[in-house]
Amino acid sequence: MAVALVDRANDTYHEPVIEQSERRVPVPVTAAVVILLVATAIPAGKMLTSGPSRASGLIAGLLVLALAFGLWRGSGRARFWTTVFSTASVVYGVVAFAGADASGLLQSVGASVVVGLLLVPASSRRWFHDLPVEE
Repeated sequence: MAVALVDRANDTYHEPVIEQSERRVPVPVTAAVVILLVATAIPAGKMLTSGPSRASGLIAGLLVLALAFGLWRGSGRARFWTTVFSTASVVYGVVAFAGADASGLLQSVGASVVVGLLLVPASSRRWFHDLPVEE
């Protein structure tokens, strides 16, 4: 039960404030991280199962995990590089659209959604530009 605080000197009402020590990740950033992980898991999984490109698949998977963790923490660098790689993926998908299969098209759509979720909503922009609260 919250108790209202009234200043007896001037009869001013003060609403109780709940202190939050940690910032919460905005929903668009969470959605972008999930889409990034799912959209990259398919080709990384294919690379890991084939012989010569196992190292490439492992490196790509580790890179995506690092970017996802950086986005989760609010790193501007992770946002920049995720935007660059996702935009490159969309451009490649548009150029190679004639011979694209369903997974390639799905990757291009996922990459464009990730770019949109990281750049458009105000909560996403604030997440990457706000500094953590210092005590």
